[in-house]
Amino acid sequence: MSETVRPKRAWIWVGVRLLLVFAKLVLLAGLFYALGGTDAGAGLAGGFTALFGLPFCLGAIIQFAISPDGKAKASRTGVIVGFLLLAVMVIVGVFFLEGLICMVFLAVPWWISAWLGALVVSGLHARFRQRAVLHSAGLIVLPFAMLLLGPLAANPTHHFEVRRSVVIAAAPDQIWPHLLALENLSDDEGVWTIAQNVLRIPRPRSALVVGEGVGAVRLARWGEHIGFEEHVTGWSQNDHLAWRFVFPDDSVARYTDAHIGPDSEFLGIETGSYTLTPLANGRTRLTLTTRYRATSPANHYSAVWGEIILGGIQRNILTVISDRSEAMAG
Repeated sequence: MSETVRPKRAWIWVGVRLLLVFAKLVLLAGLFYALGGTDAGAGLAGGFTALFGLPFCLGAIIQFAISPDGKAKASRTGVIVGFLLLAVMVIVGVFFLEGLICMVFLAVPWWISAWLGALVVSGLHARFRQRAVLHSAGLIVLPFAMLLLGPLAANPTHHFEVRRSVVIAAAPDQIWPHLLALENLSDDEGVWTIAQNVLRIPRPRSALVVGEGVGAVRLARWGEHIGFEEHVTGWSQNDHLAWRFVFPDDSVARYTDAHIGPDSEFLGIETGSYTLTPLANGRTRLTLTTRYRATSPANHYSAVWGEIILGGIQRNILTVISDRSEAMAG
């Protein structure tokens, strides 16, 4: 009789634990939602809490839910967390395309942090077999403490540069007009990129310079809805064109990823330039450079994605310019 009652009691306690975990997650989500629109909470999405603290606690919770007796290894939790993150990204990609970039960016730090959280609980079990529940309970207050302390810690700011080049079988004076006017760009032009084919960033449609010389404005259109400006700061015909980015509205963030705007607290796309370098046999090297700032707890990790996303966008537009210039020269 006792053997029958004990499993029932065990299932009851498992249910109670799962309800407590669910209540905690709902409370955390509510706090993030409430604080997200305030000055105090504006930095939470890109802060230490969101990048590392919450997934750390998630890994600890999963480890505890999988193995309350401490017999399961943390490596098993790491695999489960990996599948959970993959499922989240699939759901976001299907239903909330604007959040896909953010989820892909977060996947690696979330997985590492969740695995570390599982390791901590596993270590507490191994060291304090009889008191593991008491010691692990302290992890419950960790995300709440981070919510309070996170906004007090300023994120560092770093400046990065992404540069791509292409060699074009055309002279600088045959390429220069395409730097000033690109119209009617189609999805068939350019190359396959992670940024545009996987992360769903719209492809360029047009880029037209209004005016001439320093002070002119280059009007850029991406897809059907995105528009921004490039205010010319350097102009040397057939040699160099430089600009600073201006985002007059939120169309880039609205139609790419609402959490990572190009002119936000965490990311700022600042300046860009084209440089034409004459080569032998009538060829020209065209170099596109983009400079930006990043302000987060993981700037150098962000720079890796900067190379992938911005580098892909640069490579695509350079290919379009190269194809059109060579077609005209030919």
